[in-house]
Amino acid sequence: MGQRTLVEANNHFPNILSMTEIKERLIERKEILYLLQEETRNMNDLLSIPYLFVITDMDGTVIDYCGTGSLKSFHERNNMKSGTSLAMEDAGNNAISLSMEQQTLSVVVGAEHSNRLFSELACVCTPLRIKNVIIGYLGLSFHYLHEVTFAIPLIEHLAKNIEEKLPQKDPILQRELIYSHFHQYELTNREKEIAYGWLENKNVPEIADIYGISQSTVRTFIKKIYAKTRVNHKGAFLKKFT
Repeated sequence: MGQRTLVEANNHFPNILSMTEIKERLIERKEILYLLQEETRNMNDLLSIPYLFVITDMDGTVIDYCGTGSLKSFHERNNMKSGTSLAMEDAGNNAISLSMEQQTLSVVVGAEHSNRLFSELACVCTPLRIKNVIIGYLGLSFHYLHEVTFAIPLIEHLAKNIEEKLPQKDPILQRELIYSHFHQYELTNREKEIAYGWLENKNVPEIADIYGISQSTVRTFIKKIYAKTRVNHKGAFLKKFT
């Protein structure tokens, strides 16, 4: 199917992040962005149609995007770029907001979108999960007259590759995932910090020095952490959380 021209829309999207915040998130998520670029590098050879991949954080805020020039420039003119919120309350019904609501793969086509900007697009989105924790969303957009079924296995394949490779590459994500696991055992913020240091094989004097507390206080914290996480020694603790 040939190239199609998208109609400009009047309803622009709100940009909720400042440039400083956008740069901070790009730095924080540099590994996931690298993987997205790596996985989509050959898409121009595989897809003969204009397309746009969008990756957002868990709140639906766009972190980055990549794709063909025509679709990228169209979205940028309408303020759909890094820092833009695609959550339901800001952008209405779209594949990313629907995926956030249902926490599963979603497809939204043409007039099913709330915002007229997307009225000529088909959009597919899937959550990115690491150990059952959603860390963001991956979306793919293209003209709605193209058959949507090809995009579903494609985006599932890309998401799976990213999910498998990311934990080994992103230390910030590793920490977030472990903290999420700690949260299930109702550890306090300080207990999480000390437990994470313990997982990193820091000793009691090192942890005491980092947090400006006594070594006896660290040992008391470790006993509480063991009790809450239902382990009896460090070996069991490491096995449970690594």
